[in-house]
Formats: sequence, C-alpha cells, structure tokens
Amino acid sequence: MENFELYTLKIFNTWDPTDDKNFWECVVEIPDICSLYQLHLFIQDTVDFENDHMFEFYAGRNEDNRKLEFSQNSGYPDDGGDYETITLKDVYPLKGLKLYYFFDYGANWIFEFHKKRKKVIPQKGLIYPRIVSDNGIKLRQNDYEGDDEGY
Repeated sequence: MENFELYTLKIFNTWDPTDDKNFWECVVEIPDICSLYQLHLFIQDTVDFENDHMFEFYAGRNEDNRKLEFSQNSGYPDDGGDYETITLKDVYPLKGLKLYYFFDYGANWIFEFHKKRKKVIPQKGLIYPRIVSDNGIKLRQNDYEGDDEGY
C-alpha cells in the first residue's frame, strides 16, 4: 500500500429505532486514501448490515442540513459509482461541517462522523481500516424495515 495518513474517526448512528437511547458508536483508524465506497463497505461489515440498499455521503451542520453533496447519484451495494473515486483526503477538512452516511432510503439509517485531530502513525503488522473501540448496543438492520408500524 502506498504512503498514507491515518484518520481517526468516531462513527455513530444518529437515530435508534429501538428508542432505548443507547446509541452504538465506534472509533476507527482509517487511511486517508480510502474511498467513500470503501468506507461504506467497512461500515456495512462493522454493523453487520446486509449491504442491500442504496447509500450516499453528504456534509452539513447536522443530519438534516445538507451543505455539501459529494455526488448527485446514489451508491449501490455492488457499485459505489462516484463514491469509488472520492477519498477521505478529498473530503477533509470540512470546515465546520460534519460528514454523514445515509443508508437505506426506507429505513433512514444515518451515521455521523467526527474526525479527531490527533495524528496517528500507521503501525507495521496492523490492517487498516480497523476498529479501535466500540460501545453501545450494536445495530441490527432489521430493527426497522421501513414499514408504518410506529417506529
């Protein structure tokens, strides 16, 4: 792998369909050369989702305030489209905005990212991206199926 800088990202879901308010979050170390599509795949794997819906990334002051869209098109499970060519180093710095990942337009899974400023040196023998820590109740994709049963 070519030279890269590691970013430390705190990732958490912004909405909990179970309403128990014990939101899941994790801290990951990820190379700045990873594409947004690779980040999508990493999140899918991390939360054990089925990677079976469209997704997008955007930036804003909060999850409902879209200031910057990284593509006019959605990414698909097996084809990241524009997201395959946009790297994290293309995205950051966001200058007062937060990065969001929106998965499954029916269930509305939204994840927020906070990039930590502290530099981390890649270590030999470790595979990146990697989870540094996680806590809270791990999400289940089927907790909300997009139906009208009152979630």
